Amino acid sequence: MRSAYAVLTDRGYDRTTMSDIARHADVGQGTLYRYYPSKRELLDDVFDYAVTKAARALRIGSLADLDLTDYHQAMELITLFGTRMFDLVDDDPAIIRLLTVESSAIDPELRFRVSGLLSTVDVAFARLFEAANPDSASADHHATWALLGRLVIGLSGPGLLMSMQGDTTAESRATFLASISAIADQGLLTEEPAGGEPGDG
Repeated sequence: MRSAYAVLTDRGYDRTTMSDIARHADVGQGTLYRYYPSKRELLDDVFDYAVTKAARALRIGSLADLDLTDYHQAMELITLFGTRMFDLVDDDPAIIRLLTVESSAIDPELRFRVSGLLSTVDVAFARLFEAANPDSASADHHATWALLGRLVIGLSGPGLLMSMQGDTTAESRATFLASISAIADQGLLTEEPAGGEPGDG
């Protein structure tokens, strides 16, 4: 699976052949076809492999260790996740492309899987932010938390673009993450039904 992942992320799905993967894995082409009758079927497992790899790097589950009832720690979630996303892109620039643009362009079934993956992560972050402010956990504010969760996930695109353009300085990344936090703090979260100001506490 590591060989298939390496070749597909290096060459792209359309330019990769089963013989390329077999050669990289140092196995016979017949052996590869015995397990995977087609490149498309192999891609399903490569997609799952990439999801697992990204999940381990981002360690989303550990974000629950933050005290999300504290407003400032809730905002820190944005910086923490963004930093991990930058680290992932530095370590493996192609993984985000494989999980989003490349996979979603192949066929409707895989596009549906990409959409489902992003929706699952959106919901997870929305719930984390909702826990950060239980006074705003009513149905009227679910859309705000969902949007904020999507904003966090949206870091992957700019993060990848910044890295591809060679802008990997700590200063640029800190400025970018501060801007994202400001959008959340001073934009999405400016109104609180409890009557408090964002950041109070």
